[in-house]
Amino acid sequence: MESMQEQIEDPANRPKRIVDVGCGIGGSSRYLARKYGAKCQGITLSPVQAGRANALANAQGLADQVCFEVADALNQPFPDDQFDLVWSMESGEHMPDKPKFVKELVRVAAPGGTIIVVTWCHRDLGPSEESLQPCEQKLLNRICDAYYLPEWCSTSDYVKLFQSLSLQ
Repeated sequence: MESMQEQIEDPANRPKRIVDVGCGIGGSSRYLARKYGAKCQGITLSPVQAGRANALANAQGLADQVCFEVADALNQPFPDDQFDLVWSMESGEHMPDKPKFVKELVRVAAPGGTIIVVTWCHRDLGPSEESLQPCEQKLLNRICDAYYLPEWCSTSDYVKLFQSLSLQ
């Protein structure tokens, strides 16, 4: 069984259309566009970030490959089945509705496409646990308060969300 990286690196499977969900100032988008020769669209809630991302893409000669806009990751402005690669780097932790976030990532992914989510998570719970330990929850609450983040979930919670939508 090939790894995800081997699949994407295969010239026949290289992504041609990429979305960067929660793109910030577009570093991942510019990197992926260069690496794969792909078209990349980035979305962020911040008009300042979108403006800076477009300026950087233009300055680096990527304006014909990469564009950025203000949009909500929970209500993306794209048609269904649009992107070969759906990329979300450190934005899932900001999403107040994790199931809706995952559904939107899946909705915009083309059949057979790849979804990559890198996000802050709390640890997986053990079989007999219903919640984090009080000291863990207290520390997590401090982090969420400091960074204005909603409730987190675990990696196994994300796996279950994707599996509930028949993805592997």
